[in-house]
Order: sequence, then structure tokens, then C-alpha cells
Amino acid sequence: MGKISGQLPYLCHVSNTGHLLERYREHPAVVQLSQAIQQPHVRVHISGLTGAQGAFVLASTVSGSASTVLYIAESKEEAAYLLNDLQGILPTEMVLFFPDSFKRPAVFDVLNPTQTLQRSEVVNHLTGSGSVAIITYPEALFEKVVSPEVLAQSQIEIAIGEKLDVDFVIQVLVEYGFERTDFVYEPGQFSIRGGIVDLFSFGNELPYRIELFDDEVESIRTFDPLTQLSKQSISRVRIVPNLNTRFRQDQKVSLFRILPENAVIWIRDFQFLLDRLQYCFEKAEQYAGKITALDAAELRELFRDRAFVYPADVVDDVRDHTIVFLEKPGPAIEALLDVPAVP
Repeated sequence: MGKISGQLPYLCHVSNTGHLLERYREHPAVVQLSQAIQQPHVRVHISGLTGAQGAFVLASTVSGSASTVLYIAESKEEAAYLLNDLQGILPTEMVLFFPDSFKRPAVFDVLNPTQTLQRSEVVNHLTGSGSVAIITYPEALFEKVVSPEVLAQSQIEIAIGEKLDVDFVIQVLVEYGFERTDFVYEPGQFSIRGGIVDLFSFGNELPYRIELFDDEVESIRTFDPLTQLSKQSISRVRIVPNLNTRFRQDQKVSLFRILPENAVIWIRDFQFLLDRLQYCFEKAEQYAGKITALDAAELRELFRDRAFVYPADVVDDVRDHTIVFLEKPGPAIEALLDVPAVP
């Protein structure tokens, strides 16, 4: 187990975020950490971080490499605080949030469409390249995601200048779990008024407005659902289906399994993650026994397939990745994650 520590810069001494990030990136302890985590399958323990120092150290390793970082906070609240800090340090596109699908973590009665959207954004991003920090927590990792290969085959692509059969689009959108409404205001909705199709994909933070001239796509724009004002013109869109109901269990995988090989996992207490996943499993089993025909179709589909991640599977999934521990793991965890450590 390699251990890295050192006296890092004080936040109060520098007001410019970019300059401060550069100071962190050049600090000997951060340089040592960055070099260590570039090696495959290592275990590193870092200590001595207080306040926002953790966010700056994490940001330094992300901005200085081309790898993906998965940071596992111990709660949704902790994840939200770190997300806010990182968004003030790194470009927006380099920081992603991976939440659970529900209104409240480990309370499985109401799904949250916005969080379903955020989950699909992460899956879509992992099919590309470039460095990114993904911030998450145990309850979010408990739910499997659609494999990128299956998701790519299930998307609809619409482009300016191409023909579009509105009746066919309606049929496909309904099959994909979309609801037809008068106005769209959340992911999974669409409306049609004359030659205008508004739809809110599960894979974008803003809805699309597609204008037709006869049966040809004339323009595509994103728009603000509150003001109805256009935001940006684009030439092509991909419509992502509802990830909770569209796919079978055998088409879903743990998020860990779609991480790039060089991804680095940051975690404070691995045993806490395992314990929390076990708690989620027990709660899900209890809730599954109470689901009736009156419950929302999305919930019935999700629990029918039991598309969840078991604690034992997580151990197998993370073994091949480099891990940064914010607290020294106990002997039992060290034995489970038996990969050569940094000297």
C-alpha cells in the first residue's frame, strides 16, 4: 500500500482558481500521486486533506491526465458538495454526476426522471474519450446501467435535411417509454403541434424542438422548457430511451464494468460501500415484495428484473482498477483487493 502525504497550499492565500489549481498540480505530493495512479492496478493511500483540498487534489489529477476518475462519496449529500466544488475548479464537461434513479436514495417508491437523465449522460460519455471526473455514491452504484453497446443500438438519430415520418416517431417514442403531453417539461415527454415536434430525451439536459417542412427536418434546436425560448441550433440529435424500463436485466451491467481500463477509483471506506450495497439489497427485496399492479410501470419493470449490483460483484469489478483510498483500509479489504501495491 503506497502512502502519499504532504503540506499542501492554503486556499486563503490565492484567489485565482486556475492559478491555485496549477500550484496543486505542481506540488511534489500531487506529482507523486499523479505518477503513482498512472500505473495499472495499484493501491494508494493519501492522507492529510482538509476542506476543499480534496477537491483540488482530485481536480489536479483529472486535468493532468486523459483518464477517467470515479469518486465514490459516502452519501448523496457528500457527493453534491464535492460536485459543487469541482464545478468551480474544472470545466463543466469534465465533471459528471452519477445519481440513483429515485427521489430519495434507497427509498424505492418514486423514480426521478432528471436523475435517470444524468445516469444516461454518464453512460453516453463513457463511450467517448477524454478525462472526466464522475461523482457518485453507493445507492447509485447499486443500480445497473444499460451497456453502451446495447444503448447505441437503441438510439434514434434525427438530422436536418433528412425525412421524418411523424407517425413512426410517435410509435417508437411510445415504445421507448415516452409520454405524449401538451408541453414537455421533464425527460421522457414529447408533444406534436402541426409541423413541430418537441421531445425531451433521456440523454440530454434540455429538450429538443424539431421543425418540419412537409416531411423533411428543417431545423433542430434545444430550448428552455420554462420560457420556451430557443437555446442552441444543432444539426443532429440522438434520442435515448428510458433506461429503467426499455431493457432486460441481461442488457444491463455494473457501472464498474464499463469504466475504461485506466480508470482510477477514489473511495474513503471500501467496507462502508459493501455494507451500504448490502443494505440497499435488503431494502430492495423488501420493497419488491410489496409492488402491486397499481404501482408505476417503471417501478414494476425495474424490480421485476432485479437489475441490481451485489456486494460480492463489486469486489470482482474493481480489482483490475487503480484505487485511491482516503482512509487506510483494514486487512480484510486489503486481502480482498489483492493487486500489487505501489512500493
